[in-house]
Amino acid sequence: MKPRRFLKYAVPTGFAAATLLLAPQAVAQEVGAVDIAPIDSAALVEQVRDEAANFGVTIAPVEKALTDFVDAAANQFIPQAEAASQEAQSLIDESSAAVQSQSYAEIASAPATTPEPLGTVAEPAQLAQREESGPNYWVRDDIVSKTLAQKPLAENVVHRIPGSTFDAPRKPAESDEAMTRGNSLYGPGTPIYVGDGALCTMTVAGTDADGRKVGITAGHCGQVGDTVTSADSWQVGPSGTIVHTNPNLDYAVVELGSNAEITKDYNNVHATSVGGTAQPGEIVCKTGVATNETCGMTLTVDQVKQVNQVCSMAGDSGAPLYQGGRVVGMINGGIMPVPLNVACQTPWQGALHTPTASVRMDAVMNDLNATGAPGRGLTLPEN
Repeated sequence: MKPRRFLKYAVPTGFAAATLLLAPQAVAQEVGAVDIAPIDSAALVEQVRDEAANFGVTIAPVEKALTDFVDAAANQFIPQAEAASQEAQSLIDESSAAVQSQSYAEIASAPATTPEPLGTVAEPAQLAQREESGPNYWVRDDIVSKTLAQKPLAENVVHRIPGSTFDAPRKPAESDEAMTRGNSLYGPGTPIYVGDGALCTMTVAGTDADGRKVGITAGHCGQVGDTVTSADSWQVGPSGTIVHTNPNLDYAVVELGSNAEITKDYNNVHATSVGGTAQPGEIVCKTGVATNETCGMTLTVDQVKQVNQVCSMAGDSGAPLYQGGRVVGMINGGIMPVPLNVACQTPWQGALHTPTASVRMDAVMNDLNATGAPGRGLTLPEN
């Protein structure tokens, strides 16, 4: 079995297409080094205000002095960031070529972390980037990457999605502990590979009415029969299979195998219940593999979906949307078609990006319970 290159992102269908939902900046092909367009905060503010107005939400204008300051602060780093991105892609290509002759078993037997400690801060042209725990996990300790992540004083930041400058979620200790038992751990916010390398995020994991261990993610991430592997413990190999999808609501149910463990607490995401809703004006948060935890205002809610000003991009599909411990939704995508979508790629944007649409978990659970599909009667684990 040849190793997969794990740099793909899922393309949405069904519910996504019917409601103009598109996986944020999703693409079918592999993603390479990116060109970062200059940030025009004033234009972004006006677009967000116009989109919010379509939902009956009024957002006050922003002073031009503030948008000019944000532009100056962020845009000065774009040339260095693009150079870093090109260097990073070169390193990724070299790494991929180096493993083509290796078997999957040889790769899976590699240590979970590198024995080489992080070095000193590198110049942008000598970008320090290493595969720390396998595919889609790169530690970066240069000043450009840390500044773009708004963490200039941090020892390092982690990137898991090309094109995102956010400090991505680390591999949690509880995942490593499960690996010592030969298992992968799944819970709210677990990054997952679906099928031939699509990278998404799990919404929640639990036990259904028939006693099966199951997880839920975005429907456009894969199709029935696709295998699922934890991106935090990919060495274990596949530990789940998609057994049910609903294209109209854009969700998928993953049946987890004997080499999978489930939890309601994963990497600082604590799920206490599934369902309910946030009202317009209330703040919700999400945690995804691309942009980590981001929060924003709820703009509108109906019986099936909600629109929130939370940041998300490719890889965050399926991420849990929560208010406190209640998982109220699942990230599906931006509300605008890709050519008009203002992606959220850097924390410097703040709320200056296209709103994100999420299917309500009430709608997902009602559909599962009505059809009797795998996942019906889902209950969260005790721990």
